[in-house]
Amino acid sequence: MSLYGMDVEGGRRLSKEFARNSQRLLDLSGSLTPLIADVEWYGDDGQRFTHDWKAYRSQLVAAGHALEAASQAVQRNVDEQLAASAPSAGSAGTSALDRLLDAAADDAGELWSAFGRVNRVLAGTASSMWYLAQDLAPLPIGNLMDAEENRFTRFGDLVNMGWGWLTSGEPPSITQLVSNGVLLVAATLNTAATVTSFGFQNPHLLDDGRPVAGNPLPLTVGTPGKTDANGRAVTPVPSSISAILAATDAAYSDAGKDGTEDTGIRITTVEKPGSPPAYIVSIPGTTRWMPDGAANPTDLTGNLELAGGNLSTAAQAVSLAMEKAGIPPGAPVMLSGHSQGGMIATALASDSGFTDRFNVTNVVTYGSPVDSAPIPSSIDVLALQHSGDPVPKVDLADATMVPGGVSMSRDNNAVVVTLPNPDIDPGVAGLSYHDSYRYVDSVTRLEGGGPINQYSQKDSTQQFLTNDASQVSSTVSNISRKQ
Repeated sequence: MSLYGMDVEGGRRLSKEFARNSQRLLDLSGSLTPLIADVEWYGDDGQRFTHDWKAYRSQLVAAGHALEAASQAVQRNVDEQLAASAPSAGSAGTSALDRLLDAAADDAGELWSAFGRVNRVLAGTASSMWYLAQDLAPLPIGNLMDAEENRFTRFGDLVNMGWGWLTSGEPPSITQLVSNGVLLVAATLNTAATVTSFGFQNPHLLDDGRPVAGNPLPLTVGTPGKTDANGRAVTPVPSSISAILAATDAAYSDAGKDGTEDTGIRITTVEKPGSPPAYIVSIPGTTRWMPDGAANPTDLTGNLELAGGNLSTAAQAVSLAMEKAGIPPGAPVMLSGHSQGGMIATALASDSGFTDRFNVTNVVTYGSPVDSAPIPSSIDVLALQHSGDPVPKVDLADATMVPGGVSMSRDNNAVVVTLPNPDIDPGVAGLSYHDSYRYVDSVTRLEGGGPINQYSQKDSTQQFLTNDASQVSSTVSNISRKQ
């Protein structure tokens, strides 16, 4: 006789084991802290270890809460299995064929999800093997492989746009068509130049390369505008929406410093008593305006990739940095980004592979075009825009070409808040309204009421907000591009 469903006794044992090990990790994180505090260790090394311990402890606590969540999930399935197995008064009215069709539909859905996960693993493995062969090949062959792979990827982006049109019935936006067209032309020129030079020269024009992320480095949490002993801007305590924006603004100062030679993203951990750790990922915008495919991925190429509806190398590097930081599955995550950083945040929130790995509950963007990002409705999105800032308008309100004209519609349920322009010289085309710190100032003035305040009061948002600096730790990670 075959078993259908869960072995409830085995499920109960598994739930208890998860719970037991969860408590062991939480107890361990608490018992080690006073032992470390009692050690007489003076000097820079001692201070550095004490500071680093906060990050290590955060990872222990996160793992403990993740095991606790797994225990509860297994127990829920045990309860559901018992309820499904119990005879009910209404079961006689449901035909065996109906139950069989329902079970088949559930199995088909699970099989399709599993196929998607396996497909992503196989695609990732194939890419890794290709890149390994490219790295080991002599320079001319490696350059030719890189140029052709880039051209193939660009062509694939166009195919994906067409496939999305066929499956959803929605044509690609004008911005997506233009961006992907420019990237394909550039890739074709790269291949031509590489072949002409017999593989000795690859210009890497608008070539987004491969993602690289560094290990997290500890940061000081404190008053906005101050710097720590390493010359880095401190991470503000996330007490409000404006403070969250200020942390993203502070990430701009990390580019070019030791450990973040290219550009950095900040990850702030909030640990409230009785709640699992929550993570705020702060992503700065464009820090380099060149098309040459250099190591800094938040450049012109990254902008075009994201405008084309693709997952840029910078976005993939953010995901890698989050994995290296040890953010556990199930832990609540808020993505915060300015300009291109906001585009990265919405691209990640729209990617099922990313949201399968990370529990994104909130996205906060400012000065970013977000209309074309198909973010799931389960994620609470706040999009802040100065009325005269031209950057949020570059997606043309998700405008698409349709028979007889142009159609405009947004692809998500973001709460879009248009802020009054700062009382400053707008600069060329209003670009002064786009400055990150200007948004911090505007939100600071206006967050006491209205839609910003309403967003801050959401249950999903509250788990990231605290006034207690002792509940907060922060790190910065380099994100980079490799050709």
